[in-house]
Amino acid sequence: MTVRVLLREIIDGMQLQSDEMSAYLNIRTGQVVPVSAEDLMAAEFGEADAAETDWEVEAAELARAVAAGKDYVALPDRFEIDEYRMMERFANGVTDGQASQRLQRAIQGRGAFRHFKDTLQDLGLTQQWYTYRDRAYEAIAIDWCDAHGIAYTKG
Repeated sequence: MTVRVLLREIIDGMQLQSDEMSAYLNIRTGQVVPVSAEDLMAAEFGEADAAETDWEVEAAELARAVAAGKDYVALPDRFEIDEYRMMERFANGVTDGQASQRLQRAIQGRGAFRHFKDTLQDLGLTQQWYTYRDRAYEAIAIDWCDAHGIAYTKG
C-alpha cells in the first residue's frame, strides 16, 4: 500500500465507534469512514436499495463497498481496544498506593466507567488518565497499522 494515513485519523475513527457505528479505512485513499450497523446489515442482505435521500444513497453505496471488503479494513473495535483494561492498567500504575486502591475499587461492579471518572476527578488525576489513554490508543493504532501493512504518519 502506498497511501500514508494520519495516525490521528485512525485513532479518531477508533474512538468514534459504538454498538451502532463502526469505522473502516479505505486502503486506496487512506480515508477513515464511519458506517452504521444498520446500513452495513442492509448492504450485506441486499436491502440497501431502499435509500431515498442523497445522504441515504451515499451511505448505502459506502456500506455496499465496505461489505464487498476489497478496499476497506475494519479498525479495531471496542472489544479489541478494551477501555476497561486500560482503566485497570492505569489504576495499577498509579504510584500513590491509596489513590491506586481507590481507582481499583471504582472500576468494580456496575457503573465502573462513571465511578472511575468521578474518582479521577476527586484525585486530580483526570489529565494524567487522558494522557495515558491517548498513548494507549496510539499504541493500538500503530500495532493495527503494522499488522495490516499500512504506512502511517504521526501528527
